[in-house]
Amino acid sequence: MDQAMLSSADREILAFLQTDPRISMAALADKTNSSVSPCWRRVKRMEESGVIDGYSLLLNRKALGLGIDAFVFVKITSHHERDAIEFERALQVVDQVMSCFILSGEEDYLLRVVATDLDAFANFSRKVLAALPHVREVRSAFVMHTIKETHRLPLSL
Repeated sequence: MDQAMLSSADREILAFLQTDPRISMAALADKTNSSVSPCWRRVKRMEESGVIDGYSLLLNRKALGLGIDAFVFVKITSHHERDAIEFERALQVVDQVMSCFILSGEEDYLLRVVATDLDAFANFSRKVLAALPHVREVRSAFVMHTIKETHRLPLSL
């Protein structure tokens, strides 16, 4: 399903679901001036088409003792597909890595990493990140303060 196939009713449903993914179908139908069955069918169609990719729970990292939020730039030793795949597979099981992106430009990957404190991050960087297959260089930047962070996509574009 592409963006052009989303009706204004679909977009309205998505906006409410992004704000409150736990909303009941009855409440969602009420907020969108619909009845439950058609609203449920729209949601089901968007789930099946991949527009709705899942539902998740957001946790407060600081409340859980994860005081360090860092962006880590990684360069790998080569750009052979086999090497990149080995690095990416090894990274999948590393719980401290919240996200990983392949970049254009000088660095190969951007990771978002959490840790309890600076000592734990330093230990993680040396013993885990630097030990991953094909890692050539690791550079880190620590988040000082978060100005904006959202998982809500703009639906009016």
